[in-house]
Order: sequence, then C-alpha cells, then structure tokens
Amino acid sequence: LGHQRIHSGSRPFNCDQCGKAFSCKSNLTVHQRIHSGSRPFNCDQCGKAFSCKSNLTVHQRIHSGSKPFNCDQCGKAFNHISTLIKHKVIHTGVKKFQCDECGKTFSRSGTLSQHILIHRGIKAHRCEQCGKTFTHRSSLTLHMQAHSRTELYHCDHCGKIYKQKETLIIHLRSHTGHEVCPCDQCDKVFTTYQRLKQHQISHSSERPHKCDTCGKSYKRKFNLNHHQRVHEKNVLRCDECGKTFSTSSVLHSHLCVDGDMEQESSSDPSDTRMVTTPSGSSVGLKNPEIRLHRIPT
Repeated sequence: LGHQRIHSGSRPFNCDQCGKAFSCKSNLTVHQRIHSGSRPFNCDQCGKAFSCKSNLTVHQRIHSGSKPFNCDQCGKAFNHISTLIKHKVIHTGVKKFQCDECGKTFSRSGTLSQHILIHRGIKAHRCEQCGKTFTHRSSLTLHMQAHSRTELYHCDHCGKIYKQKETLIIHLRSHTGHEVCPCDQCDKVFTTYQRLKQHQISHSSERPHKCDTCGKSYKRKFNLNHHQRVHEKNVLRCDECGKTFSTSSVLHSHLCVDGDMEQESSSDPSDTRMVTTPSGSSVGLKNPEIRLHRIPT
C-alpha cells in the first residue's frame, strides 16, 4: 500500500509543525526529528549523531574508506549514490546554469545558487562562538574546528580528520596495509618504524653526533654534516691572527672591524688584500679602504 502511494501521489501523513506531507509514516517520523532535534543514531568511532540510520550508514563509510559507487566513465569512486550522480554531470560537459551577473556557467543549479551569494554579499552561516559569518557552510565548518577544544588528528595521506588518535591509527592501515607506529610521547602517528625513530629524537635531550673539530654536538647526523662545512678546506684564514672564517664576506668584516687597528688607504680601487685558505690557496679581497690588524712595534 505504501508503495502504491508513490504512483498515486497520495501523502496522507502530515507534519503538525510545518505541514509537510509524506506518503508513509516512517518518513514522517524521521522528518519530525528535525523539529525535535532528536538524533538517536550515533557513530561509534567519532560520536557524531544522526536523525536516521541511513545517514549514519553513509557517514560510517568515511571511517571505513568504503566507496561502493563507481563512475563508469572515469572510475572515480564515491561513498553515496547522490554524489556519484552529481559527479557524472561533469562528463556531459553541459553547463546550462549561468550567472546573470558575471556570466559564469555551472553544471548544477545548487552550485550556481552558492555562487550568487558571493555577488550579493550574503554570509548566512554564522559562527555561534565568535560571530564571524561565511558565505558557504563548508567554510563555517572548517572555521569551527579552530574553536573546538577537542584535538583533531589529521591523516597526512588523504587529509581526513578524526577526533581520536585510535581512529586515525585504524584509518592509516587502509593506506599502509599494515600496522602503523604511534609515538608514545606525543600524538603523532607514523607509517614506518624508521620515521617514528627519527621523530623520537626530537623528544630526547641526547646529542650523539659530535664534531671532531670543535666538539659541538647535534641530535641528527644531517645537522652535524651541515655544521662541518665550516671546517672544510674552503674556509678562509686571516694572515694576521690565524682566525678562520667560512665565507669571504665574514673574513672581510673581520679585517674591517673598528677598534685597535691602523688604517691603510689606497687610491687605487683595484687594490687587493690577499688572504690564504688552510690548503695554501690565495684569495683576494678588494676594497679601496681596508683596515688591518695593528702590527706590534
């Protein structure tokens, strides 16, 4: 009988709050939860609640990664049939919905409606915590995360967000195909044991990588290698005091510092001050006015 009402158009069940009519009572019951705010169906992974079980089922595919609806033209998969239907419009190339103000065309009327709000300056979605308004609900949703006291866990592979670290760990297995490696000192999770070990160095006060030349130590080998360039052959040495520098500009500054020095001027702009590297090669520093170390008399 309920099915036959689809063909007859009969809708005998009316909402006593808004007057909307339905062909079967179960649909009216689900609808009335909008007015009552009742959401009896809860997601056991993130706690989000829904007014009807079918919406919960669709939502749970986000956690499982299930996308049972495939596009037969490009192979792209979706977790809901309605999303697939909207997607397939792209392949038709038809954009029959045009904006009267700027001429931009859209394949769906809903997308055009959202676009028109930009021209009108309408920002109907308001944050209840700070009062900031947004044109699109999706923008408000992203903004609300900044106010959430619950720490969110992001998947580095696909960008999905979870409220619980354990849920992220379960999700990451869909990318790696194996167990993942959570850090026991912070909330970060890694796909390989090697990455976890590299990360855990940041929690340690140990600096096992020591420079043999000057004794300075580092947490990571990479940082030591970078530091050791200072001690390489191409460093420059001051002929007056023997001090070494990593670049000619630093050596030049050393030679030109103010203090207990004598000034030697040259009218020839090409006059050059020669310095040597530890390997014995000479480097010329040009300056028409260069200050030299005081030579004891």
